[in-house]
Amino acid sequence: MNLDEQIEREIRCIEDLADEIRMLARKGQINLAKQRELDLHNSLDQLEKHHRRSKLWSTAADLKLQGKNAKVVKKVVEMAR
Repeated sequence: MNLDEQIEREIRCIEDLADEIRMLARKGQINLAKQRELDLHNSLDQLEKHHRRSKLWSTAADLKLQGKNAKVVKKVVEMAR
């Protein structure tokens, strides 16, 4: 699964969790809603990581197009995988 697919999957997960939290809150199942809220925060953290990785890949690609193929950039991009 590529990075864009991972981002889309995480966004769908966040949307589903938000819907479920609303549904559980309306039903009065507050404890379950709180558990889903923790899952939502974890998904948001993952989404943030995916966006950072995407930005690193974009920066490395831009630098490479400019002819700046620095080892530091390559290392950072490899670490982001």
